[in-house]
Amino acid sequence: MATKRINIWGVIPVWFALCAALSLFVACGDSSSGTSADPDEPLSSDSNASSQTVLRSSSSWGGFVYSSIGSIYTGRDTLRAQDSLVDTLPDISRKQVYSVRRVVLDKRMSAMFGVPAGANVKVEALDVKAGLSVVGADSIDVAGIETAGLSFESPYVKVTVDGVTLDFPGVAQTVTGLSLSAFENLTSKDSVELDFVTSAAFPRVRALVMAGQDPAVAVEQAEMEILRAFHMDEFTDMPEKESSARLLAIHLLASSRVAEGEGFSFAGFGDDIAADGLWNDSASRAGIADWALTVDATDGFAAIRSALSVEPGFEKYLRIFYQKELGISECSVGNAGEVLYVANTASRYFVQEISDFSEVTERFVCKESGSIAFVSDDMKDTFAFGPGEEGEVRVGAFSGNLYYTYEDGAWRPSTALEKDAYFVQVSATSVFTDIKDVYESIKPNERVIFVIRHAERGDDTSKGGTLTSNGKKQSEEVGAKLTKFPQDFLLGASEFLRAHQTVEYIARGRGQPYDVRDTFPELNDDWYEKNHEASEKAKSECGGGWESTSKYAYTAAYTTGENAAFYPLAERSVELIEDVLLAKYNDPTQRFVILSSHDKVMVPLVVYCTNKKVNLKKYDGGKWLNYLAGVAIIIDELGKRRYIPVKGLSSAYM
Repeated sequence: MATKRINIWGVIPVWFALCAALSLFVACGDSSSGTSADPDEPLSSDSNASSQTVLRSSSSWGGFVYSSIGSIYTGRDTLRAQDSLVDTLPDISRKQVYSVRRVVLDKRMSAMFGVPAGANVKVEALDVKAGLSVVGADSIDVAGIETAGLSFESPYVKVTVDGVTLDFPGVAQTVTGLSLSAFENLTSKDSVELDFVTSAAFPRVRALVMAGQDPAVAVEQAEMEILRAFHMDEFTDMPEKESSARLLAIHLLASSRVAEGEGFSFAGFGDDIAADGLWNDSASRAGIADWALTVDATDGFAAIRSALSVEPGFEKYLRIFYQKELGISECSVGNAGEVLYVANTASRYFVQEISDFSEVTERFVCKESGSIAFVSDDMKDTFAFGPGEEGEVRVGAFSGNLYYTYEDGAWRPSTALEKDAYFVQVSATSVFTDIKDVYESIKPNERVIFVIRHAERGDDTSKGGTLTSNGKKQSEEVGAKLTKFPQDFLLGASEFLRAHQTVEYIARGRGQPYDVRDTFPELNDDWYEKNHEASEKAKSECGGGWESTSKYAYTAAYTTGENAAFYPLAERSVELIEDVLLAKYNDPTQRFVILSSHDKVMVPLVVYCTNKKVNLKKYDGGKWLNYLAGVAIIIDELGKRRYIPVKGLSSAYM
């Protein structure tokens, strides 16, 4: 009888365009490789070898471009005894021999995946009746060297490719020494495809066969259990494009964990599945789900799709996995804008309460497209607020330094004016506190800017006018109060000499240098004045500058019309505080600043900072601001401000 030999021609290419951004080893070969030739059909060895050594070209499955990876292609030869030898060799019988003659590495090497020189393909013949025990094994390197062949009589083989490398996007270090394997009955196919699923399924296939399961059924069951582990088992009868997208998603998920060095291994996953068909490693499941969630929330699916030049499709399977694994709702138009949190205790995003940001700060929001996004800080700040009153301002619950205003049934970021109005409201008081007490109460995480009226002056009110000797003494005595902390005060004043003398003598009283001082034209006495002629007219109508200035501060008089005498109080005060003073002194190490200005600046500023609670209504028989009185602007490390009216003398009024 003639002897029959079956040759297995092996090709170990590496992914083409798909693998440029993948984290996993998809069996990218064309699975519709055809069936084996009839074993009884006589073919010459040379002719059949020639037909089978041609590399398959890459094929496009529903937009996913594949080339073969780790596929051992088989060809069939039939060798018969010569007729003249039949009589002399009556005991020759026909038998099938399975062998690997050559392994060829695809030249279209991916930048991410590769099989380095020295790697090898190991073929193990297995005895099904003995529970897939090895009855023969041999290997060949991948350098394309011709060999006499690795011959086995058993059609059941385990094919393993060792030495595969992975460069996953975003991970600098290459993962080396990975192995891919597959179990196959070579009588039913002419190729063996290796990927993550076939590699992970083998331990389960072995367990099922040892338990008496038919090998073909065992393979089908094991692969379905892997699909179930990734929550994709319900999608069974689907078009080729969808099957490819699902497989791509599984490979991305598994390789992400490997590439990030999280202790996950293909072999470990296979061993876990082998025991009972379930994936019991909750830490790995959650870690991989966290990866998929994070990629989706940062629009990473689009980047993967672009890098791979593939059509959309795999994204929904990644979402199915992390949604079911982490207990997150599926996103759609119906729940767009809904804030979500992770309830899986194994996830790094797990929180018990959606409003608790003390440990885990990330939250998620559904998008109409079905994807998910990280919740912005302003959404974290306001989602637990509930309704407010029109115009109400609140500080963010999460950030602690962002502010929101309730308007037309919704919270929006506050303007600078609204934010400062909040500071005014929460700190407003009618009581002037001694400057010493305020200074000594400054906390380690706070800094302060004192803005005060100059000390007692002489009759000359021009820029060159000076302090009286008593004014110099007053200033020096104030400085003597401000010595608790070792840090020197930063000094500043308007362009007027008496204002500079005030901070100079305060510094003298402290015993600190005074020759370096800042000059602020904005602290001159016309800061709030918009139109000088109109201001003079208002002064005449009211009976004096003190009266017109105080009436403006309390009633907004003289602020309307084309010839308004003054700027709106709040806007002009916030401009002075934020755009002038805090813009100049914005260093947290600048803990103590003292500035000197004039009554026509200080009265409106103090009235604003106290929400009109102090009594400086000179226009209505009230009092006027005394020398060395003003306001302390206190700022903490988050930028929160509070305003305290201060006095340097025994009384804040004159």
